[in-house]
Amino acid sequence: MIKRLLPRTSYERESLLKSFLLFFVIMELFLGVIFYMLFLAELSSLKSKVFLELKNYSYTFEGEKFRIDIIPAERGARLYELLEDGEGLYILVPVPFSEKELLRITYPRESFLSDRRRVIGRFFLFFGIASVVAFGLSVAFSIYAVNPMRQALRMIEEVNKDIIHDLNTPMMTLRVNLKMLRSKYPQDEELERIEFALKQLETFKENLRPLETKTEFKMEEVNLKELIEKEAADFKKVYPEKEIRLELETVKIKADRSAAVRIVSNLLENAFKHGLKGSWVRVLLRGDKLIVENPSKPPRDVNKLFERYYRESQRGLGLGLSIVKKLASELGWKVKAEYSDGVFRVVILLKKS
Repeated sequence: MIKRLLPRTSYERESLLKSFLLFFVIMELFLGVIFYMLFLAELSSLKSKVFLELKNYSYTFEGEKFRIDIIPAERGARLYELLEDGEGLYILVPVPFSEKELLRITYPRESFLSDRRRVIGRFFLFFGIASVVAFGLSVAFSIYAVNPMRQALRMIEEVNKDIIHDLNTPMMTLRVNLKMLRSKYPQDEELERIEFALKQLETFKENLRPLETKTEFKMEEVNLKELIEKEAADFKKVYPEKEIRLELETVKIKADRSAAVRIVSNLLENAFKHGLKGSWVRVLLRGDKLIVENPSKPPRDVNKLFERYYRESQRGLGLGLSIVKKLASELGWKVKAEYSDGVFRVVILLKKS
C-alpha cells in the first residue's frame, strides 16, 4: 500500500515535493502567526498577574518575592501602574505620612525572564506538536493533490503499451515484405530509405517502453567508430541538406550493442531533427568521450532535457534524450547536456571496463 503511494517518476516527485512545500509552508506561517499572537496574549496575562501580585504586596508586605526601595517622590509620578525598566517590573505606591518619598516595589527582571522562558518553552512544545501534525497533513494533502497527475501518467503508460502492441503486426508485415523486395532488388536505394524508416519506427517503439523497466544487457565488444559511421550514413540519406562532421577515433568498448545503437541513434536523431535548418552535425569520438553537437536555439532549461516527455518544441514526444540517459546510466556511462556560443552538445563519458 505504502509503495503504491510513493512517487515513481521525476514528475511525480517534483509535483509531490512542490505540493508538500506549498501546504507545509502555508500551514507553518498560519501556525506561526497564531502562536505569536497567543504568546503576546500570554505575555500580557503574565504581566497582569505580576501587577496584581505587586499591588496585593503593597498592602501586606508578606513574602520575599519582591524588592522594596524608598525613592524620592517626583512630580507626576504614576502611582499603582505597572512600569518596567532594566531592573524589572515595578509599581510606585505612596509612603504613609510622607509626601516626599515613594515606595518602589519591584519584581526582579531575572524572575520575570525566568517566567517568560517557561512560557516560551511551553509554546515551543505546542508549536512543535502542531508542526508535526501540519507535516502529516501536508504529506497527505500533497499525495492527494498529485494523484490526478499520477493517474494521467499511468494512463499514458497504458496507451504506450497499447501502441507498442499494435505496432507489432504492421511492423512484422513491413519486415517480411522488405525482405522479399530486397531479395529481388538488392541495390535499390529507395528500399534503403524504407528500411531506415522501419528502423526508426522500431526505435520509436522501444522508446515508448516504460523507463522503470530495467533493460537486460548482453555485453560484448562494440566498435563505436563503425557503429557511429553506419548510423550517420543512414541519417545523412534522410537529411541530405545537413552537413555531418565525423571526427572519430577507433574506440572499442564492452557494452550491449543494441543499447549502444539506440543511444547513438537517438543522439543523432535529436541533433538532425532539432538543429537549425541547413546547419551541421558534429560527432567527436576520442578516448572515453563521445560528443554530439549541432547549432540550435538556446534551450529553455538544459536540466530538464533528459526528463521523459519534456519537449522544447512541438516536434517529437520528448523521449529520445530520456532513453539516452537511462541506457547510458545502466551501462555506467555519464551523460550531460551543454549549450554555449549557439551550439548545443551532449557529452557522454564512456566506461571502458
